[in-house]
Order: sequence, then structure tokens, then C-alpha cells
Amino acid sequence: MSRPKPVSAYATDALYLAEQYGDAERLNIRREAHRLYTESDVPWLDWMLARIAPRPGDVIADIGCGPGTYHAALAQRGAIIVGVDTSLGMLLDARRETLQAVQPARLIQATAEQLPLADGCADCVVANHMLYHVSDQVAALREMARILKPGGRAIITTNRADASQRLHDLHDAAAEELGYTPLENMGLAFDGSHSERVAAIFPGVTTHEYVDAFVFPDAASALRYYASGIVDAIAERPADGSHRGPLLDAVARRMEAIVAEEGVLRVPKGATSFVAVKAGPA
Repeated sequence: MSRPKPVSAYATDALYLAEQYGDAERLNIRREAHRLYTESDVPWLDWMLARIAPRPGDVIADIGCGPGTYHAALAQRGAIIVGVDTSLGMLLDARRETLQAVQPARLIQATAEQLPLADGCADCVVANHMLYHVSDQVAALREMARILKPGGRAIITTNRADASQRLHDLHDAAAEELGYTPLENMGLAFDGSHSERVAAIFPGVTTHEYVDAFVFPDAASALRYYASGIVDAIAERPADGSHRGPLLDAVARRMEAIVAEEGVLRVPKGATSFVAVKAGPA
């Protein structure tokens, strides 16, 4: 088996990120899959809100906010939301989430490594499923600590180390069959095994695990999720997208074989939240 290209080569690649997150279309496909085919009895939003524990009047800085997945629920609880993302398209989607709120989210286009926010301005900093896309993760974590008030809480969430690995294994086998070089799972750049990276900036971090899995009833459901992102994880990705058809066919055959044998395609996923309190009086 050929050695995959280093994960950082595409997890932080500007062109790849623009294709994936220029707007919420591909992300919404994945969100739909999480909603329809999840195994856990605990809804992800409820679990995440329990980690954030918003209080009325709290200023919550959502770094890498995407389309504002949590913003409506946070606004309903009286939080003041500041969302930061590099993608203008995502921020436009996020804007719609709190248009009817008493205090709509304030949205800013910026990078996590250089937050245009004042020292100690936030009661809570949230950074969910985004640090693996950041070139300088230490700088981003330091910026989060800088804007957090003493006694404030940081909730930094990412994929579990084995999240969606079964789909990546299918992709790797299909890619190599077709003569492509598969790239590593981008989530490996920052996953649930990287607590020491957070603890270096936020001492006393605690780890919270959300254990879950996809249960796809058929190959078509799983293939739609795969086609929203993983299919493009090859080193020789052509600009015209001509790799997609052959890869989709090759992966579909493998998925169909699994469903025929197992009845469903089960793919472990889940998340790890690192929760820390900034030192100093609240």
C-alpha cells in the first residue's frame, strides 16, 4: 500500500477549503446524514449544548462557526453570539440562523490565528470541528485563550480518532485500485487523541466523549455522504473532477457488498470535547 500524502497538505489547502466550505451545500449533506442515520439516542445538539451550558447574557465566541449550527439554540437561551469564520458564504448562512432573535449574532470574517476581538471579551469560546483546518493550531488556541475572560470556559470539539475511518478505508482501497494516491483522513490533524495540544494552552482540560456511529441502510445513503467530501481525498485530484465517477463506482461496489453481507453499513463516528476554564477570578 502506498504511503498517503501528509494530511496537512490538503486539510489546510485554501482551494480545497473553498470548494468544501465556500457555502453550506456539502456540509448540509453531511449534517443530513448525521440527522438521518445516527445510532445514538442522545441528539448531538443537546449533547453539545450541555457542554457549552450557556447562561443569559453570556458572550459566546464561536470560532470557525460555519453556518451557525448552534446559534439559534444559543440565542434562545439568551446568549450573545460572536461568530468567526474565514468563509463569507458560511457567514451568510449563519446570519439567517438568528435573524429573528432579540440579539442576532455578530458575524466576522477572519482567521482563527488572528481574531479581531478584544482581550477578555468572551465568557465562553467554542471551536467545533475546525482546528484540523488551521495551519497554526497553537496560534489559534492562544488566540482563543486571549479573548476568553478569566474564569471563562473553552469548549474545543473534534472528531474521535476513529471517526469515519471505515469510509476512508473503502476510499483508500478504491483509489489504489484506480491508480490514485489516497490522502490521509484530514481529521487526523487534530482529533480526540490530541488533548495535550489543548492542555498546553488550557491547563486542567477535561475530556468528554460522544460515542456514536452512522448506520446507513443502503449503499446509496452512504455514497451520498462519501461524495460530499472524502471522494476528493487523492493526491492527483484533477481540476475537472474526472476522478469522481470512477471512484464513486468503485466505492459503491464495496459498500453494496458490505450491506449485502451485514444488512447495513455501520461506520463509527462520534466526537471528543476538550473543556477547560481559563485561570483567574471569574
